[in-house]
Amino acid sequence: MAKREIWHEIVINASSCELYEAVTDVNKLAHWWTTDVRGESAIGEKLEFWFSGFRAAVMEVTTLKPGELVQWHVIDGGAEDWIDTNVEFRIFCDQGKTLLHFQHSLWQEDAKAFPHCSMGWAIFLLSLKEFVETGKGRPHPYDMPINMWSPPQ
Repeated sequence: MAKREIWHEIVINASSCELYEAVTDVNKLAHWWTTDVRGESAIGEKLEFWFSGFRAAVMEVTTLKPGELVQWHVIDGGAEDWIDTNVEFRIFCDQGKTLLHFQHSLWQEDAKAFPHCSMGWAIFLLSLKEFVETGKGRPHPYDMPINMWSPPQ
């Protein structure tokens, strides 16, 4: 069966080191994605992302290259469409700008959560940009006036 991927690119007015810290430091992840992040950001360790008491995803940290690359592999969680997918944050500096190439890959072709998650990632990447540039992001549950996340029924 064919695989799908979510792919976004965003310019962030900060150094590659500041951006890298925002996607690797557990406390900083909680300032732009979801306020309930648990675990350790080290190769082979696990990160858990919780949304309103729902453990959405457990990621194994697979790659950490300071200022350049962060990769996670989803190994568990209630968002079943995510299991066995990969999340990647690739950081580039180009002509004085810091670019983030985001990819969430290996989705099954029939994954029901794919459109919802693609939109969600776009929103949270804007939150990441806001957090790195201003010090204040919009993590879940503060991401939207009408919260878009709801656990599967």
